[in-house]
Amino acid sequence: MTELAPPVTRPAAPPPLRQRAWQQAELTACRGFHTALRLKARDMTAHTAHRPALVLAPHADDETLGCGGLIALKRRAGTPVTVLMATDGSASHRYEQTLQTTGDKLAALREAETRTACARLGVEAGALHFLRFQDSRLEDQEQRLSAAILDTLARTQPQEVYVCALSDGHPDHQALARAARRAMAVWDGPAAAFYEYPVWSYDFRSWRRQGSNTGGFLRGMAAMTCAALSWQMHAVRITDLHPLKAQALAAHCSQLGHYGPEPHWSGLPNSFLRHFQTRHELFRKVDPRELSG
Repeated sequence: MTELAPPVTRPAAPPPLRQRAWQQAELTACRGFHTALRLKARDMTAHTAHRPALVLAPHADDETLGCGGLIALKRRAGTPVTVLMATDGSASHRYEQTLQTTGDKLAALREAETRTACARLGVEAGALHFLRFQDSRLEDQEQRLSAAILDTLARTQPQEVYVCALSDGHPDHQALARAARRAMAVWDGPAAAFYEYPVWSYDFRSWRRQGSNTGGFLRGMAAMTCAALSWQMHAVRITDLHPLKAQALAAHCSQLGHYGPEPHWSGLPNSFLRHFQTRHELFRKVDPRELSG
């Protein structure tokens, strides 16, 4: 699984009933956040279908979760799509009992899963590239990552660039988002629209702030609400492409709890996956003025 956003320090664990209540409140907040983004989003399906794109993903499966329908839409139209995978994915189950899969084997497995998923979406084999930076340590490689993104921009000259959201709570997602912004800020080639696709932004841990349960939740809600109000959102209809996206996601069996040799590995929870199983994919258009910050 794409490693969960790191937990925010909280007071001592509350009784189970209260803990379930907080979890339900957080799930409800994330559903409301997703709905708010969808309601304000402008449809760009027809506009984007014929625009070559570069999709930047921090971990194997993020490309499918956030952009699977978009990729399939473009490839069905014969539009070039390049996918650049930043990490090797070797840390996804480091805190779980593992019977036989070493870090190197897991990295190889996740790369194979990504190749299968992207092939199902229509991505040409030569348009999928792996940087293989160490999983969970991407922030140590931001300068090299920005250089790799610039090189890919120069080679592919896309009209659109997609990257995971800076608001995602996972450090690797944040590092890739920062590196992409730096690369886009200095890119002097043909202009390209720049979009973010939320992943862990649909997990409340990306928003919850330090403090008591109530205080941390309320401050997180304030930050989430500010984002929902200020983000410039666009939507891509993927109703007829949803089965294809589901097939691509199924290729990431190690992240779904379906990898036979490792029965103790957990998978992405259904409450989280539902955000990526809708009739639309949502993208935030990044204002060029943000790139200089």
